[in-house]
Amino acid sequence: MDTNGTDLLTHRLGFGCGRLNGGGDKATSVRLVHTALDLGIRYFDTAPPYGLGASESVLGEALKGRQEVVTVATKAGLARPASPGLKQKARAVVKPIARWIPGLRQAVLKGMARRAAPANFDFDFIARSFESSLRQLQRGRVDFLLMHEAQPHDPLGPLQSLLERYMATGQLGAYGSSTGEPANQLVRFGSVRQYRCPAPGADWTTVNPADVLHGALRFVAPAIGPAMARDGQLRDQLASLLPAGTDPADATGALALAYALARFDSRLLISTHQPQRLVSTVEQLRCITASAGWPAAMSSLHAAFKRAPAS
Repeated sequence: MDTNGTDLLTHRLGFGCGRLNGGGDKATSVRLVHTALDLGIRYFDTAPPYGLGASESVLGEALKGRQEVVTVATKAGLARPASPGLKQKARAVVKPIARWIPGLRQAVLKGMARRAAPANFDFDFIARSFESSLRQLQRGRVDFLLMHEAQPHDPLGPLQSLLERYMATGQLGAYGSSTGEPANQLVRFGSVRQYRCPAPGADWTTVNPADVLHGALRFVAPAIGPAMARDGQLRDQLASLLPAGTDPADATGALALAYALARFDSRLLISTHQPQRLVSTVEQLRCITASAGWPAAMSSLHAAFKRAPAS
């Protein structure tokens, strides 16, 4: 595995654009994309519903005028929210008071999810969705189009002729499917697969290099602190990979990404709404993967996950 930090980021790390928002958060969201580019990230994953419907347009604006060659993946099947501008205003009202009212943010998100339109994989809907995505992204081509949360009963077969036509005209590079769940719940379609990063300590390792994994920060990072608490030697080993003076308890995000990069050969998505957190996590990750002790430490971490008591 190439441990050159720049090559690793360029070829293996992608930015998940689910937190790119419009309205009052637009400037920060544009800065997030520019920060990712400055750090060497060249893969961006978005979808019509992300950012309350604003993610694609924000990404398109942020990439406009930049000289880097990037790969853009978007999705189809879940509709862009109706009245995204009103939802952005509602979010701006809720955001500052959510910290004082436990559960408010989750309640609002659940309410929005209940009102969201069901998935639609009809031929005409997918065609309109893709053409809208091209306009939002301000691009004549999207590298990957993924069927978003498709279920086994969804009729994806008739879409092949449509997607292959887009490929023939140069508007699309490849197509596939994506899910927020593990790979065993992914409906396979096309050549691109995106799914949740395997659980910490999982035996299963048959991850194709062309696959895209997400969720390392959400599902792997929380297991690192308890593993270090149980094993002081492991904690010291992980600390030795980090910049001097860095507490490994403050670097679990970077350690989770490093663990996934060491175990699997696929692309890995990182997502955050804070530019500075993106910078610190990637800088820590670069330090870890440049260390000669990275593979051995990740093997020790994997063994610690395997020894963890059942929850």
